[in-house]
Amino acid sequence: MIKHNPLYQSMINAVSQTLENMVFIEVMEHFDQSYEIPAEDLVWNSLLINDPVQGEIRLAMPKTFLKELTGNIFSIDNDEITQPQLDDILNELLNTIVGLFLTNLLEDDQEYKMGLPELGEEGLPEYDANTITWKLMTDGEDALQIFATGASLVALKDD
Repeated sequence: MIKHNPLYQSMINAVSQTLENMVFIEVMEHFDQSYEIPAEDLVWNSLLINDPVQGEIRLAMPKTFLKELTGNIFSIDNDEITQPQLDDILNELLNTIVGLFLTNLLEDDQEYKMGLPELGEEGLPEYDANTITWKLMTDGEDALQIFATGASLVALKDD
């Protein structure tokens, strides 16, 4: 078993808890940490964390997986799914993941402030030394990627 610091594990736990509670899907680390979601099948969104640290969390996944999740959550066929429904589920996933991540990471009863999810456009932004990446997959081998960026947020990995 790979050992990770609390920041890394807090995110894995948040993603796992979110997908297990919403759609009964298990999440684990991706077996191929070099895997990238193909650009033509990529959807992503981001959410700012304002307090007690500053940073941004991005969630990326294949469009096909988002459509599958949306159909399961709304109990509708794929051909009935609308773009606003896809956007709502992507935003709800990120909002829930970030809320659980901060709850898992911070001391008990510590308040936090975060913004609202925003849909990404085109490819993912470049990331730098102040970015941590989680490459995850579901038990059905659907990929998910989470990016945390921002010096004060990423600095928590050393605590």
